[in-house]
Amino acid sequence: MPSDKAKANKALTATCAACNKPVSTESAVALTGVEDGRHKQYVVCVTCANGGWRPPGFVGVYAVRPG
Repeated sequence: MPSDKAKANKALTATCAACNKPVSTESAVALTGVEDGRHKQYVVCVTCANGGWRPPGFVGVYAVRPG
């Protein structure tokens, strides 16, 4: 659960690549995918990552985290 301090600090937010919602960086993960033949980091909220969303070209293992 994001702390109140993190929720108030707009510099500590990102937009989820899956659902397009703003999310605290405390409740997000970065998954590596491939875009135009190059590796790219995608910021995804834990809810979407736990729900199975993966970026294009994702190769790896994601361990489900408590959301």
